[in-house]
Amino acid sequence: MKMIPELLIIDDDEVLLMIISKMFKKVNPERNLNLFSSGKSALDRLEELKIEENTCFLMLDINLKDMSGWDFLKELESRNDQFSKVFLITSSVSQNNQEIAKKYSSIIGFFEKPITFDVINKIESIIESNTTLS
Repeated sequence: MKMIPELLIIDDDEVLLMIISKMFKKVNPERNLNLFSSGKSALDRLEELKIEENTCFLMLDINLKDMSGWDFLKELESRNDQFSKVFLITSSVSQNNQEIAKKYSSIIGFFEKPITFDVINKIESIIESNTTLS
């Protein structure tokens, strides 16, 4: 049986978290989701997962209340996290964000809000192709 990797969704908009999680469950009822409205609590969860050394996928908003997505990514790098694969999401249309994102090897996707079923399907397909490789 193939293990279904965990997907952490990190966004400080709790309504959006619920909507996105329902969308993922509709596309893939098997998807193991974990929702976080705080970057710090998501980092704590990643610390727990690191023990298992499994690839973990994150859907990370750039703008969080407790820290920016960039701060979150810097923290992952400082921890030498080799297991987290990040989909960056943002409501900002600044091209600068995509340029900054290229500096992080952990980022495997960049999506602008609103998140649509098309985006959810793309993320599922990227997770699938990254999971079968590992």
